[in-house]
Amino acid sequence: MPHDLSSADPAHTCELPCGFKLLQGQYQIERPLISGGFGITYLARDSLERRVVIKECFPAGLCRRNGPEVEPSAPEHAKSCRNVLRAFLREAHLLARAEHPGIVGVHQVFKENQTAYIAMEFIDGLDLLTVREEQPDRLTAPVLRQILTQALEALGCVHKLGILHRDISPDNLLLGQDGTLTLIDFGAAAGSTPKDDTALPMLLAVKDGYSAHELYKPDLPQRPACDIYALGATFYYLITGEPPAGSQQRLNAVMAGNPDPCPPLLGGPWAADPALLATVDQAMSVPPAERFQSTRAWAEMLAECDAGDPVAEAAGMPGEDPDPADNGALDATIADLVAATNSSLTPGQPRTARKEPVPAAEPEAPRQMVNLFGEPVSDLEAWLAEEDARTRRSRNAPAAEQPPASAADSGAEADKPTFAGRLRRIFGFQDGTPATVKN
Repeated sequence: MPHDLSSADPAHTCELPCGFKLLQGQYQIERPLISGGFGITYLARDSLERRVVIKECFPAGLCRRNGPEVEPSAPEHAKSCRNVLRAFLREAHLLARAEHPGIVGVHQVFKENQTAYIAMEFIDGLDLLTVREEQPDRLTAPVLRQILTQALEALGCVHKLGILHRDISPDNLLLGQDGTLTLIDFGAAAGSTPKDDTALPMLLAVKDGYSAHELYKPDLPQRPACDIYALGATFYYLITGEPPAGSQQRLNAVMAGNPDPCPPLLGGPWAADPALLATVDQAMSVPPAERFQSTRAWAEMLAECDAGDPVAEAAGMPGEDPDPADNGALDATIADLVAATNSSLTPGQPRTARKEPVPAAEPEAPRQMVNLFGEPVSDLEAWLAEEDARTRRSRNAPAAEQPPASAADSGAEADKPTFAGRLRRIFGFQDGTPATVKN
């Protein structure tokens, strides 16, 4: 017999009660697990007494319960609720396509109570947010490296399907007792192609500290580099215990010519191997073009670091006491990596990947120049001149009303970095660089 929710405490009627049955008794709710902005997740059992996870479409703030049924809380919310429901069903479709051991599996999708439900695989583990808060000792250097490898494999599977997850964060990665990592919650996922019109910007699960700055403006290009940034920010949190500075804050600081408020990990007092620290730093670059453009590129960089640093790899093996002489070699290797990384940094500017020199005999073919957001720029100088003109117009008084400047004032003004000058420094351009060349 269905539970009567009409007499329940209104403060607790958002969640279905324990024992509530769905799909003609095929699933029985045991207890709620977590409530998000657009859904409620429950622990349940199926008709064969197997544990499953049930996710219910329930957009808080837009809907309410009327008995067990979900309905808009006001007539003007009806359209928004339908949009959320479509996005929820799209999540189920995307999850079903992404068949990978590191991605939560979908058992069934069904409609009931004027909403929809997804029955998913139960993962016996803790999300990485909880692990870092309650069991930080589990996150040793070898474990961090192991879960990064698994995360790259799972995310790579998602990207190969043309899907952007767009909500990579510590609470959406589950770590099992056996050390396996599972990616969950595709509620913000969508196709990565420009023609995808199902993105529904209002539903983007933007998380300060983890989301790339491109996600704050849905009209900007959104590519796998967005997820790469979020994965880097996730590991920044796992390593330091604190989420990194927000990407918008970092972007504003860099554009103003100020130091990046998110210092690099490499060279800091962190219990992780230098290769992991260096690649997390690159994954979190402010300009999208300077991040890894694929999970494969990130994995290959880690492999290259390993190939060139066997001492560090051996020192990270659990259960072995490294030789003191090896410790000295490891210290020297770390010092070299720190020095090499610092050599590519300019105070007050974002981190950039070191570039290998191109042999003069085989010059690289010109490539399309792009701006900070990854959009094509056909004429660099014209674009920069336009941005400088915009900067001058935004000053308190028009340039024509300014009194004639003295020679000393003119020199001081010339020393101030213009927007164009800052962009040249950010992307490594010098005056006269051809607009079709991308460094």
